[in-house]
Amino acid sequence: MNRKQILRKKIISSGAESLTDTELLEFLLSHSGAEENTAEHLLSGLGSIKAATDANPGILTAQYGINNNTAVLLKLIPALCHERSANQNKQYLINSTEKSKIFFESRFVGYSKEHFCAVAVKDNMRTSEYFCFAVGNSSSVNTTCKDIVKFAVTINTNMLIIAHNHPDGESVPSESDLIATKKIIDALRPLDIKILDHIIVGRNSSLSLRELPELDIFDEAPEYKIT
Repeated sequence: MNRKQILRKKIISSGAESLTDTELLEFLLSHSGAEENTAEHLLSGLGSIKAATDANPGILTAQYGINNNTAVLLKLIPALCHERSANQNKQYLINSTEKSKIFFESRFVGYSKEHFCAVAVKDNMRTSEYFCFAVGNSSSVNTTCKDIVKFAVTINTNMLIIAHNHPDGESVPSESDLIATKKIIDALRPLDIKILDHIIVGRNSSLSLRELPELDIFDEAPEYKIT
């Protein structure tokens, strides 16, 4: 197994976040025909991935001996990050369980570990701030009510949708999922901050807890189209 295959296997099993900066840059540049030590050479000389992607392509080819394809690939990285950031900050209409599921499905694409995140929702049912509180392993993630309360108060919102993913399983809520949701709702109640929904994104499907008629924990939440 060559170095590229080893890094690919590591990404698949543990996620891209498990790679060091050198490994991450090395894997990306391997797709442009770069030499195996190119990433280490660039980071040693420039100090960071940001500095490498910000550098002039001419300087990269002249001083670091990389090929044109690699220089172009490095310039594409900040462009892709900018586009992703723009989409993250875009305000989405999220006035139904279906739209909420679609929103979080797009955020959890490619994650091999469980993430617990939330998005603030304005009175016009459009999204504002988005934040991930915790990253766990492939089967669990832990966050605290304190973190969620702090986030809601800091951004001055009165409504949140929370979500987490089950990368290796179905979108069926566990008993601990239901207990955690109720604890979060109870923690926010004295501040008059509502949890509109809790979305669970599974391997092949997504679920809104608002879609479960037997649950009564969302009685105080604003009206919301259940699809």
